[in-house]
Amino acid sequence: MTLRTEFNTLSPGRDKSTDGSIGDTAHSQSSSDHNPDETGSTPYEDADSINEVHAIDVDKDLRKAGWSMQKAVEIIVMRHREGRDNRLQNVIYNRRIWSRSWGWTTRTYTGANAHTQHAHFSARYTTAQERDTRPWGLLEAEDDDMATITQSDFNARMDAWWTARMSPNARENPQRAALRVAPWQQNVGRTGRSAHEVVFTDMLQLLQQAAGQNPQAVGELVVAGMEDTAVADAVIGALADPKRSDEEIAASLRTALGDRAAEVGRLLAA
Repeated sequence: MTLRTEFNTLSPGRDKSTDGSIGDTAHSQSSSDHNPDETGSTPYEDADSINEVHAIDVDKDLRKAGWSMQKAVEIIVMRHREGRDNRLQNVIYNRRIWSRSWGWTTRTYTGANAHTQHAHFSARYTTAQERDTRPWGLLEAEDDDMATITQSDFNARMDAWWTARMSPNARENPQRAALRVAPWQQNVGRTGRSAHEVVFTDMLQLLQQAAGQNPQAVGELVVAGMEDTAVADAVIGALADPKRSDEEIAASLRTALGDRAAEVGRLLAA
């Protein structure tokens, strides 16, 4: 799927007034990714003889609730920074530029066009990247908002929380700034590991270790924090698992039901 197609799928009614691809006369006078790579002046060359343009502009007005071009740019850039995508060379939007050349960090863009009305995306010229048709992450973010929350989204939510609970005199201070630090995006000390990795990976390992030592106690603690519907689902799941023996299922039910196990047994037998 092309990036423009993914934008169109995400927001069919978006404004396309400043969309672009093939450069105008001004672009043709200098090296630009908007120039056709076989007949124009481009910063790189690819291996084929197909006349292609390696850049698109996408209008900033997505006309979709909960979405902005800044959010879309952050999702795409974050995926490249984390190594989940490697098809783009540069992204330019609203006087900022992100580039593969310097690790996808942001810098001030000083070009003649500040790109305030549209975002610019330049693709790489390598064959593997030209042929890559994977999704770009925008539709994934639409399906799972929290899995791909951007820094600007996180800031807005924390600002809304702060404003709703604090007096106007306390709206600008270090505590508010601290709220804007998305914890899963930060490294822990000098470990080089993200908070997300430390919290979820280490907690899982500790839980597995504890379960190996005293599985019944761990099970009781987990169940104690579950709602009744979740406990019921766990019971149904245990009963429906064909790989487990009657003894294993009975042990799981005793852990899940706790003090209620005998009462439930009597009700079922009635």
